[in-house]
Amino acid sequence: MTSTPKPNTFIIGAPKCGTSALAKYLSEHPNVLFSTPKEPFFWCDDFPRLKHEMSLETMADYLSVFQGYDPQLHTVIAEGSTRYLRSSVAIERILSYNPDARFIAMVRNPIELVQAYHMEQRYSLHEDIASFEEAWRAQDERAIGRRIPRGCREPAFLQYGKVGLLGEQIQYATELIPKDRLRIITLDDFKADTPKVYKETLRFLGLVDDRRQDFPVVNSAHAHRHEWLAKLILTPPKIIERPLRSVRRHLWEKRYGPVEWIKGSLNTRKPRQEISPALRDELKQHFRQDVDKLSNLIGKDLGHWTA
Repeated sequence: MTSTPKPNTFIIGAPKCGTSALAKYLSEHPNVLFSTPKEPFFWCDDFPRLKHEMSLETMADYLSVFQGYDPQLHTVIAEGSTRYLRSSVAIERILSYNPDARFIAMVRNPIELVQAYHMEQRYSLHEDIASFEEAWRAQDERAIGRRIPRGCREPAFLQYGKVGLLGEQIQYATELIPKDRLRIITLDDFKADTPKVYKETLRFLGLVDDRRQDFPVVNSAHAHRHEWLAKLILTPPKIIERPLRSVRRHLWEKRYGPVEWIKGSLNTRKPRQEISPALRDELKQHFRQDVDKLSNLIGKDLGHWTA
Protein backbone atom coordinates (compact mmCIF):
# COMPACT_ATOMS: atom_id res chain seq x y z
CA MET A 1 0.00 0.00 0.00
CA THR A 2 1.42 3.38 -1.04
CA SER A 3 1.55 6.02 1.69
CA THR A 4 -0.08 9.36 1.01
CA PRO A 5 2.03 12.46 1.65
CA LYS A 6 0.67 15.09 4.00
CA PRO A 7 2.25 18.50 3.34
CA ASN A 8 3.70 19.92 6.54
CA THR A 9 5.79 22.89 5.38
CA PHE A 10 4.62 25.97 3.49
CA ILE A 11 6.68 28.82 2.07
CA ILE A 12 3.84 31.32 1.99
CA GLY A 13 5.47 34.39 0.39
CA ALA A 14 5.87 37.19 -0.24
CA PRO A 15 6.49 37.19 -4.01
CA LYS A 16 9.89 38.35 -5.31
CA CYS A 17 11.48 37.89 -1.88
CA GLY A 18 13.72 34.88 -2.53
CA THR A 19 11.15 32.12 -2.11
CA SER A 20 12.10 30.41 -5.40
CA ALA A 21 15.74 30.21 -4.36
CA LEU A 22 14.95 28.86 -0.91
CA ALA A 23 12.51 26.35 -2.41
CA LYS A 24 15.16 25.11 -4.84
CA TYR A 25 17.79 24.69 -2.12
CA LEU A 26 15.38 22.84 0.16
CA SER A 27 14.07 20.65 -2.67
CA GLU A 28 17.58 19.24 -3.14
CA HIS A 29 17.90 18.19 0.52
CA PRO A 30 17.57 14.38 0.75
CA ASN A 31 14.85 14.54 3.41
CA VAL A 32 12.64 17.08 1.62
CA LEU A 33 9.90 16.38 -0.90
CA PHE A 34 8.94 19.59 -2.67
CA SER A 35 5.87 20.01 -4.85
CA THR A 36 6.04 20.29 -8.64
CA PRO A 37 5.09 22.95 -9.52
CA LYS A 38 6.47 24.97 -6.62
CA GLU A 39 3.26 27.02 -6.37
CA PRO A 40 0.07 24.90 -6.53
CA PHE A 41 -2.05 27.69 -4.94
CA PHE A 42 -4.48 25.08 -3.64
CA TRP A 43 -5.45 26.69 -0.32
CA CYS A 44 -6.27 30.25 -1.47
CA ASP A 45 -9.96 29.86 -2.26
CA ASP A 46 -10.36 33.63 -2.25
CA PHE A 47 -8.46 33.68 -5.56
CA PRO A 48 -10.64 31.24 -7.53
CA ARG A 49 -9.34 32.14 -10.99
CA LEU A 50 -5.83 31.32 -9.84
CA LYS A 51 -6.95 27.90 -8.58
CA HIS A 52 -8.78 27.26 -11.84
CA GLU A 53 -5.60 28.02 -13.78
CA MET A 54 -3.73 25.33 -11.82
CA SER A 55 -6.49 22.69 -12.41
CA LEU A 56 -6.17 21.41 -8.84
CA GLU A 57 -9.78 21.12 -7.74
CA THR A 58 -9.72 18.19 -5.29
CA MET A 59 -7.44 17.01 -2.49
CA ALA A 60 -6.38 14.11 -4.72
CA ASP A 61 -5.40 16.62 -7.42
CA TYR A 62 -3.40 18.59 -4.87
CA LEU A 63 -1.55 15.62 -3.42
CA SER A 64 -0.61 14.54 -6.95
CA VAL A 65 1.94 17.39 -7.09
CA PHE A 66 3.99 15.60 -4.42
CA GLN A 67 5.48 12.85 -6.58
CA GLY A 68 7.95 10.27 -5.28
CA TYR A 69 6.99 10.34 -1.62
CA ASP A 70 8.98 7.95 0.60
CA PRO A 71 7.77 7.91 4.23
CA GLN A 72 11.11 6.44 5.33
CA LEU A 73 13.01 9.32 3.76
CA HIS A 74 10.91 12.47 3.51
CA THR A 75 10.25 14.18 6.83
CA VAL A 76 9.48 17.52 5.19
CA ILE A 77 6.75 17.66 2.53
CA ALA A 78 6.69 21.23 1.26
CA GLU A 79 5.23 23.65 -1.23
CA GLY A 80 5.78 27.35 -1.84
CA SER A 81 2.73 29.30 -2.98
CA THR A 82 3.52 32.99 -2.57
CA ARG A 83 -0.15 34.05 -2.62
CA TYR A 84 -0.89 32.36 0.71
CA LEU A 85 0.53 35.28 2.70
CA ARG A 86 -1.80 37.72 0.93
CA SER A 87 -4.81 35.37 1.09
CA SER A 88 -7.43 35.88 3.78
CA VAL A 89 -8.22 32.14 4.01
CA ALA A 90 -5.16 30.08 3.03
CA ILE A 91 -3.31 29.95 6.36
CA GLU A 92 -6.47 29.14 8.30
CA ARG A 93 -7.37 26.37 5.82
CA ILE A 94 -3.85 24.90 6.00
CA LEU A 95 -3.94 24.82 9.80
CA SER A 96 -7.34 23.15 9.70
CA TYR A 97 -5.84 20.48 7.44
CA ASN A 98 -2.57 20.13 9.36
CA PRO A 99 -2.45 21.88 12.77
CA ASP A 100 1.27 21.04 13.05
CA ALA A 101 2.22 22.75 9.78
CA ARG A 102 5.28 24.99 9.69
CA PHE A 103 5.44 28.22 7.72
CA ILE A 104 8.22 30.30 6.20
CA ALA A 105 7.58 33.90 5.16
CA MET A 106 10.13 35.99 3.29
CA VAL A 107 10.02 39.79 3.13
CA ARG A 108 11.98 42.62 1.54
CA ASN A 109 11.96 46.37 1.10
CA PRO A 110 8.48 46.97 -0.37
CA ILE A 111 9.76 49.69 -2.72
CA GLU A 112 12.02 47.11 -4.37
CA LEU A 113 9.36 44.42 -4.09
CA VAL A 114 6.61 46.21 -5.99
CA GLN A 115 8.96 47.10 -8.85
CA ALA A 116 10.29 43.54 -9.14
CA TYR A 117 6.76 42.21 -8.81
CA HIS A 118 5.51 44.47 -11.62
CA MET A 119 8.30 43.15 -13.82
CA GLU A 120 7.31 39.57 -13.01
CA GLN A 121 3.67 40.30 -13.76
CA ARG A 122 4.76 41.70 -17.11
CA TYR A 123 6.77 38.53 -17.77
CA SER A 124 3.76 36.34 -16.95
CA LEU A 125 1.57 38.57 -19.17
CA HIS A 126 -0.77 39.27 -16.26
CA GLU A 127 0.18 42.95 -16.64
CA ASP A 128 0.02 44.89 -19.92
CA ILE A 129 1.32 48.29 -18.74
CA ALA A 130 5.06 48.43 -19.38
CA SER A 131 5.80 51.40 -17.14
CA PHE A 132 5.74 50.70 -13.40
CA GLU A 133 4.75 54.30 -12.66
CA GLU A 134 1.79 54.10 -15.05
CA ALA A 135 0.75 50.76 -13.50
CA TRP A 136 0.98 52.33 -10.04
CA ARG A 137 -1.26 55.21 -11.17
CA ALA A 138 -3.77 52.76 -12.68
CA GLN A 139 -4.61 51.07 -9.37
CA ASP A 140 -7.76 53.08 -8.65
CA GLU A 141 -9.22 52.33 -12.08
CA ARG A 142 -8.37 48.67 -11.75
CA ALA A 143 -9.96 48.48 -8.33
CA ILE A 144 -13.31 49.12 -10.04
CA GLY A 145 -12.67 46.64 -12.84
CA ARG A 146 -11.21 48.84 -15.55
CA ARG A 147 -8.01 48.27 -17.56
CA ILE A 148 -7.70 44.61 -16.50
CA PRO A 149 -5.52 42.66 -18.96
CA ARG A 150 -6.94 39.49 -20.50
CA GLY A 151 -4.08 37.43 -19.09
CA CYS A 152 -4.55 38.66 -15.50
CA ARG A 153 -5.43 35.80 -13.15
CA GLU A 154 -6.79 38.01 -10.38
CA PRO A 155 -7.35 41.80 -10.56
CA ALA A 156 -6.32 42.03 -6.89
CA PHE A 157 -2.80 41.05 -7.95
CA LEU A 158 -2.45 44.38 -9.78
CA GLN A 159 -2.95 46.37 -6.57
CA TYR A 160 0.75 47.02 -5.99
CA GLY A 161 0.16 49.23 -2.99
CA LYS A 162 -1.50 46.32 -1.17
CA VAL A 163 0.90 43.63 -2.42
CA GLY A 164 3.72 45.53 -0.69
CA LEU A 165 1.98 45.87 2.69
CA LEU A 166 4.06 43.13 4.27
CA GLY A 167 3.63 44.37 7.84
CA GLU A 168 -0.14 43.98 7.53
CA GLN A 169 0.22 40.52 5.99
CA ILE A 170 2.77 39.29 8.54
CA GLN A 171 0.61 40.57 11.39
CA TYR A 172 -2.30 38.49 10.11
CA ALA A 173 -0.03 35.44 9.85
CA THR A 174 1.27 35.86 13.41
CA GLU A 175 -2.28 35.99 14.74
CA LEU A 176 -2.93 32.50 13.32
CA ILE A 177 0.41 30.67 13.41
CA PRO A 178 2.10 29.68 16.71
CA LYS A 179 5.38 31.57 17.10
CA ASP A 180 7.55 28.44 17.09
CA ARG A 181 6.11 27.34 13.74
CA LEU A 182 6.61 30.57 11.80
CA ARG A 183 10.01 31.62 10.46
CA ILE A 184 10.36 35.08 8.93
CA ILE A 185 13.36 35.82 6.71
CA THR A 186 14.34 39.17 5.21
CA LEU A 187 15.79 39.10 1.71
CA ASP A 188 18.57 41.39 2.98
CA ASP A 189 19.74 38.68 5.41
CA PHE A 190 19.23 35.91 2.86
CA LYS A 191 21.45 37.65 0.29
CA ALA A 192 24.05 38.79 2.83
CA ASP A 193 24.72 35.30 4.21
CA THR A 194 22.79 32.63 2.33
CA PRO A 195 24.57 29.62 3.91
CA LYS A 196 23.79 30.89 7.42
CA VAL A 197 20.10 31.51 6.67
CA TYR A 198 19.83 28.13 4.93
CA LYS A 199 21.32 26.28 7.93
CA GLU A 200 19.01 28.13 10.32
CA THR A 201 16.07 27.11 8.14
CA LEU A 202 17.17 23.47 8.25
CA ARG A 203 17.22 23.65 12.05
CA PHE A 204 13.76 25.23 12.06
CA LEU A 205 12.48 22.31 9.96
CA GLY A 206 14.28 19.67 12.07
CA LEU A 207 16.57 18.67 9.21
CA VAL A 208 20.20 17.61 9.40
CA ASP A 209 22.77 19.85 7.75
CA ASP A 210 23.44 18.52 4.24
CA ARG A 211 26.59 20.69 4.06
CA ARG A 212 25.40 22.44 0.96
CA GLN A 213 27.99 24.84 -0.46
CA ASP A 214 26.47 25.96 -3.77
CA PHE A 215 23.74 28.61 -3.72
CA PRO A 216 23.06 29.72 -7.31
CA VAL A 217 20.92 32.74 -8.14
CA VAL A 218 17.34 31.68 -8.90
CA ASN A 219 14.58 33.59 -10.72
CA SER A 220 16.53 36.80 -11.30
CA ALA A 221 15.12 39.68 -13.37
CA HIS A 222 14.23 38.42 -16.84
CA ALA A 223 12.05 39.01 -19.88
CA HIS A 224 10.88 37.15 -23.00
CA ARG A 225 13.06 37.21 -26.11
CA HIS A 226 9.97 36.74 -28.29
CA GLU A 227 6.87 38.27 -26.71
CA TRP A 228 4.59 37.06 -29.53
CA LEU A 229 5.51 33.45 -28.67
CA ALA A 230 5.00 34.08 -24.94
CA LYS A 231 1.54 35.50 -25.64
CA LEU A 232 0.61 32.44 -27.69
CA ILE A 233 1.65 30.09 -24.86
CA LEU A 234 0.49 32.08 -21.82
CA THR A 235 -2.65 33.73 -23.23
CA PRO A 236 -3.72 31.35 -26.00
CA PRO A 237 -6.95 31.58 -28.02
CA LYS A 238 -9.92 30.19 -26.09
CA ILE A 239 -10.24 27.17 -28.38
CA ILE A 240 -6.84 25.78 -27.29
CA GLU A 241 -6.66 27.23 -23.76
CA ARG A 242 -7.80 24.09 -21.89
CA PRO A 243 -5.60 21.51 -23.71
CA LEU A 244 -2.61 23.86 -23.57
CA ARG A 245 -3.08 24.24 -19.81
CA SER A 246 -2.90 20.45 -19.46
CA VAL A 247 0.27 20.34 -21.55
CA ARG A 248 1.87 23.09 -19.44
CA ARG A 249 1.08 21.24 -16.22
CA HIS A 250 2.55 18.00 -17.63
CA LEU A 251 5.76 19.84 -18.55
CA TRP A 252 5.89 21.42 -15.07
CA GLU A 253 5.70 17.99 -13.49
CA LYS A 254 8.17 16.16 -15.73
CA ARG A 255 10.80 18.87 -16.23
CA TYR A 256 12.16 17.32 -19.43
CA GLY A 257 15.76 18.44 -19.98
CA PRO A 258 15.36 19.61 -23.60
CA VAL A 259 12.16 21.50 -22.76
CA GLU A 260 13.84 23.26 -19.82
CA TRP A 261 16.74 24.21 -22.10
CA ILE A 262 14.37 25.65 -24.69
CA LYS A 263 12.49 27.62 -22.03
CA GLY A 264 15.76 29.03 -20.74
CA SER A 265 16.90 30.04 -24.23
CA LEU A 266 13.67 31.98 -24.77
CA ASN A 267 14.41 34.22 -21.77
CA THR A 268 16.81 37.11 -21.53
CA ARG A 269 18.17 39.11 -18.60
CA LYS A 270 16.63 42.55 -18.29
CA PRO A 271 17.50 45.31 -15.82
CA ARG A 272 14.69 46.82 -13.78
CA GLN A 273 13.30 50.20 -14.86
CA GLU A 274 14.54 53.24 -12.98
CA ILE A 275 11.85 55.25 -11.22
CA SER A 276 11.77 58.99 -10.67
CA PRO A 277 12.86 60.49 -7.32
CA ALA A 278 9.32 61.84 -6.90
CA LEU A 279 7.76 58.39 -7.28
CA ARG A 280 10.35 56.89 -4.94
CA ASP A 281 9.41 59.46 -2.29
CA GLU A 282 5.73 58.65 -2.84
CA LEU A 283 6.40 54.94 -2.35
CA LYS A 284 8.37 55.61 0.81
CA GLN A 285 5.49 57.61 2.21
CA HIS A 286 2.97 54.94 1.20
CA PHE A 287 4.87 52.09 2.87
CA ARG A 288 6.54 53.85 5.84
CA GLN A 289 3.90 53.08 8.48
CA ASP A 290 3.60 49.47 7.34
CA VAL A 291 7.40 49.01 7.45
CA ASP A 292 7.37 50.31 11.03
CA LYS A 293 4.72 47.70 11.82
CA LEU A 294 6.84 44.96 10.27
CA SER A 295 9.88 46.14 12.23
CA ASN A 296 7.97 45.78 15.49
CA LEU A 297 6.61 42.36 14.55
CA ILE A 298 9.96 40.79 13.73
CA GLY A 299 12.07 42.75 16.23
CA LYS A 300 14.38 44.16 13.58
CA ASP A 301 14.80 47.82 12.63
CA LEU A 302 13.86 48.15 8.95
CA GLY A 303 13.49 51.93 8.97
CA HIS A 304 16.27 52.36 6.41
CA TRP A 305 13.92 50.90 3.78
CA THR A 306 11.81 54.06 3.80
CA ALA A 307 14.21 56.60 5.32
